[in-house]
Amino acid sequence: MKNSCQNIYDVYCPLLYSIALQLCPTTHEAERILTLTFKKVHRKNLTWEEGQPLCFPLIKLIILTVNEHLQPGETLQNFKIKQFEKTPILHELLIRQISIEHYCIQNDISRSQVLLDIRGEFLLVRNLAKISLMDRANEMEVRAS
Repeated sequence: MKNSCQNIYDVYCPLLYSIALQLCPTTHEAERILTLTFKKVHRKNLTWEEGQPLCFPLIKLIILTVNEHLQPGETLQNFKIKQFEKTPILHELLIRQISIEHYCIQNDISRSQVLLDIRGEFLLVRNLAKISLMDRANEMEVRAS
């Protein structure tokens, strides 16, 4: 059985690399950022178990790594993560890496309302991921027949 760090790499590498490619000026920089991010994952001893999403902490970690290692002018402005375009609050919290409290103040909304909205966005992301997995499985069945 693979160790947890290898599982994290296998599952999340494509997503994190696509984000790095969108943020970094070159593929070389994107690869360097990805490597540095996975070194942090290993150092922090993050673990992954089936069914437990690490997607959000890992996205925050790669964006943090980009911000630490690239100059502000080198990164793409108004960056959007395609997987979260339909979830504006999660997108804002992930990309700008602001706190929920700051989001509440900035948007003049109560914490309880934001938390309800975030729960709805999480459900949407989960459902979209399930649909995507089912679509892939159907495509594979069609190709196999």
